Amino acid sequence: MIVKFLKASADFRGVFYNMDKVGTGKAELMAAVNFDALDGLNEIKPTDYLNYLQAISSNNKAISKPQLHVAISTFGRDHDKQALTDVAERWLEKMGYARQPYFVVFHKDTENNHVHIVSSRVDYDGRKISSDYERVRAVRAINEIMGLDEYRSWQHDLEKAKAYRVSTLPQFKLLLECMGYKVSGNALIKYGKKLATLDFDNVKLTGPEQHRATQLEAIFNKYAPQHDLPGFTDYMKTKMGVELVMHSKDGKPAYGYTVIDHAQKNAYKGSEIMPLKQLMLLLGSTNALQQTSSATSQKSNDSNFTVNISKDVDDDQIHGPRRRRKKKARTNTR
Repeated sequence: MIVKFLKASADFRGVFYNMDKVGTGKAELMAAVNFDALDGLNEIKPTDYLNYLQAISSNNKAISKPQLHVAISTFGRDHDKQALTDVAERWLEKMGYARQPYFVVFHKDTENNHVHIVSSRVDYDGRKISSDYERVRAVRAINEIMGLDEYRSWQHDLEKAKAYRVSTLPQFKLLLECMGYKVSGNALIKYGKKLATLDFDNVKLTGPEQHRATQLEAIFNKYAPQHDLPGFTDYMKTKMGVELVMHSKDGKPAYGYTVIDHAQKNAYKGSEIMPLKQLMLLLGSTNALQQTSSATSQKSNDSNFTVNISKDVDDDQIHGPRRRRKKKARTNTR
């Protein structure tokens, strides 16, 4: 499960971002807690939540961006809306927000189930909720809630990486990076802290299977012409269990790539399968790594609909159109 802090805001634009989705059926309001002054209203509108959060935050003018906006996401459909809501509320308690006004919204328009949390960083007495080591504490809180043993987790992942046939230590370190770790010298880092000091002298450099390289070359020739680079990397990973990691520097097009064959536990220098230039030609572009990003603006206008706390209903009956995720090739800058 992943926790992500979203962009800070002075005007609580996260309220309208989430409530607009509720209004269009792409999300459900699962919980609205500690908005005591709103209890007497027959209808609660997004502007009511906005005004309440702004009123609380005005108790401390020194906090220029008081909005807390966080997303907690699971893989695919591993956790349903209620499970994610429970995790969100337990996370808020661990982070010091249990007594704050907050709401939790379940989003159902992406490939991964997730909830958004919006609250204020200023409490009723005008004090700021602690943000010391916030991201580190956020991940630790999620791990505790999910019962993840960080020590056993890295040991398991290390043994898993050792089962791959690699030619070089950089390939082995890249395997660990693909598992979400950072390798700095001999230090293995994750969850915002150093977990272990590794002895890379014990890593066996056996080299990958050559007959598998021939198979992968044939697969590249068959399927690369059917995709662009992001589509091809996604297809290879999801359908073939093969991950392509492009290597670039200073935002320039890739100079090389690594092929990690999770299906049969091999790691190849990309040229052992197919020269990068040849792969780009098959994909129909020699500049396929130049991805453009578009910034999306969030509307902050009044909404006229009434907000209701979601009841326990069948998700399949209320799913709105799913937003297709914009896919980008994984890029490693080492």
